[in-house]
Amino acid sequence: MTKNALDRLFRPQSIAVVGASATPGKAGYMAVQLAQPSGARIYPVNPNETTILGHTAYPTLTAIGTAVDLVLFAVPAPACPALLREAAAIGAGAAIIMGGGFGESGAEGQTIQDELIAICAETGIRLLGPNTGGYAAPPRQLVASFSISFSKLKPGPIAVVSQSGGMSLILSCIAENDDFGVSLAVGLGNAINIDAADVIDYLATDPDTRVIALYLEGLRDGRRVVEAIRRACVHKPVLALTIGRNEICAFAKSHTGNLVGSYGLKTAALRQAGAVIVDNSNDLIDAAMALSLLRLPPNPNPGVGLLVGQAGAGLLMLDQLKSLGVSVPRLSDDGIARIARELPPMHYISNPVDAGRPTPAFPKLLEIIDAEPGIDAVLIFVLDEPTALDPIALFTESCPNLRKPVIYGTAGEAGDMRNVCSQLARLGVAPFRSPERAARAMRAVVEDAKNRHRLTEHHARSRKPPALPALPPGALDEATAKDLLRQAGLSVPNFIACRDRSQARAALARLAKPVAVKVLDAAILHKTEVGGVHLNVRDEAQLEAALDRIDAIAPRGPRAYLLEEMATAGVDLILGAVRDPVFGPTVLLGMGGVTAEALKDVTLRLAPLTGADAREMLGEMKASVLLDGWRGSPAVARDALVDAILAVAELLDAHPEIAELDINPLRAMPQGALALDALMVRC
Repeated sequence: MTKNALDRLFRPQSIAVVGASATPGKAGYMAVQLAQPSGARIYPVNPNETTILGHTAYPTLTAIGTAVDLVLFAVPAPACPALLREAAAIGAGAAIIMGGGFGESGAEGQTIQDELIAICAETGIRLLGPNTGGYAAPPRQLVASFSISFSKLKPGPIAVVSQSGGMSLILSCIAENDDFGVSLAVGLGNAINIDAADVIDYLATDPDTRVIALYLEGLRDGRRVVEAIRRACVHKPVLALTIGRNEICAFAKSHTGNLVGSYGLKTAALRQAGAVIVDNSNDLIDAAMALSLLRLPPNPNPGVGLLVGQAGAGLLMLDQLKSLGVSVPRLSDDGIARIARELPPMHYISNPVDAGRPTPAFPKLLEIIDAEPGIDAVLIFVLDEPTALDPIALFTESCPNLRKPVIYGTAGEAGDMRNVCSQLARLGVAPFRSPERAARAMRAVVEDAKNRHRLTEHHARSRKPPALPALPPGALDEATAKDLLRQAGLSVPNFIACRDRSQARAALARLAKPVAVKVLDAAILHKTEVGGVHLNVRDEAQLEAALDRIDAIAPRGPRAYLLEEMATAGVDLILGAVRDPVFGPTVLLGMGGVTAEALKDVTLRLAPLTGADAREMLGEMKASVLLDGWRGSPAVARDALVDAILAVAELLDAHPEIAELDINPLRAMPQGALALDALMVRC
């Protein structure tokens, strides 16, 4: 895709409307009417009309006699393939097919959609949709749609990219209600040719756009979207809202697959790419409003200073910030001493700073917090009482030279609030009308800074991947899997694979006791569930008893046994990797053992990984505290776990023939980490 191709879609100099109508209210009439204010040349196409809304009408696209940038189709689905081919033949750069009746409607519609895909591939024409409501670009007064609601949107810095056309309008209206406008509101529809990745790439350098807000449902090529977001975040913030947190997908057959749901994987991948993930549509637009006005430099953990005029609001905001993982550090001793000189006793002043009902000292307090070395952004909440504090004068007269960006929360009469917030936004101060909204917007600003700091390590791999061996032919049983893991750099217990009982007895004599005795069969995925794992075997009598029980298991392949030395106590984790059909190589880390699926305390990343990614994964688990020692237990070797995570990612990345790898448990100990069990599945 070239940028010029999407310029012809989003910045057309000429527009043809196929299915144009002279009847007010019809889709073809609205499409012509809504395109007119843009100043583009309009070519209505209707064989039964001579003029439509003052424009000469043409019987066919070919009859126009010149290439056009954009063709809008307001015709039934079955007519679209032939007309799209005609559009390509006259040199059209892009097309939009509005309305449904395609892949979303069943087999007949899918056949039509497949033909459209083939035409785009053959001719190179770019297609938005089908099954889309089109788009609005308010800065250029352009509406390429039949929905009049798009024409009412005001221009602004937020680009809304949605898989749902309706949601693109809903999100834009939420921004409009807070007096913020949009640079683009586009519905991707079925996205058979132009998808989210294409539009994100285009908007990354769009001069009208300062922040990109995404609403994504399902993704066909998650890697393309991830890479596009990663590229765009260099230039401007990207925010994402997605669905599916209550759906658990059939990701794969092993523990790893059962632990991964669609929402968890999507949000992990989008966050890893640099997007700020939000929970709902209001938070998406609030975050977009804030980040369109202020953006912190990359920072691993920005500190926020909190200045409030009402203690109750301060408590709400502090609670929100801490729940969202935002650092609210204690101010310096010097800063606290300076603040104490400005306020009466009994005020809380170490951060948050409770100013009470704003007094003339309020600007001085703001300047002190702004000067604090550990503070990177300031969050204010003050009730709107102009006699106590004029917020506009605060930033234009009292504190015109603040160094840190500010989010200003306030509340008051609706008409007054709209005027105050509009003026604050023009000053570059992000305004919000509730304590929680202001706090969640600040979290988005902080998260964006953290993401960008992490992205600086994306190409700086923390170690050189080892030269990995080729996969041996045949089934991949536990012994084969552990051999590969050992060659990839992971530690595994001393083990011996045995093909009969005599070999098992010899192995018992050679190995340090006690040992674990396991069934060795690549077709048995969960050995404990069939009685295939026996622990603490010390002598031949115990060995024979274990082998008898293993032999009683219905055979699924050639019978064999695995004997291995038992590991010392530690913390059991699950470390897995799958080749996801949407996102590709994906690594999972969580609490392991037989309770892994019940607890679902997991974290995900796309491979390849950096050391920073691996360390983040360790910190994200709810049970991470167990790794640092718990009630007298020794801390485990986190560096060894980081190496294990990286090795698994590298193994999957280097071997496209591996569909899934599951180490459960991975025993974490003070002296290192051991892969106690391993499952590997071919594609």
